[in-house]
Amino acid sequence: MTVVGTLVVEGPPRSLTTLARAVPITVDGAVKGQVRAGKRLSLALAPGLHSVQAGGGAALPVRLGPGLTTRVRVERDAAGKLHLTEIDPA
Repeated sequence: MTVVGTLVVEGPPRSLTTLARAVPITVDGAVKGQVRAGKRLSLALAPGLHSVQAGGGAALPVRLGPGLTTRVRVERDAAGKLHLTEIDPA
């Protein structure tokens, strides 16, 4: 039995501009799903280092531990471009 890590991607905050749009989530170059504003996407992945992107934005390196959950959030910068931010496990 292989122990996996879990990546939880939180959609962008709800607003009129993001409400109807689904953001594709790419892990290691492959689209793994999509997330809408105010929703979450949960992915079971092999432990280790992964490259995660939201909607073609900049890649975020994320390290997943076996049996652990890592959370990231889709956000927009001042120019309106999508990016991911890792959320502290607090």
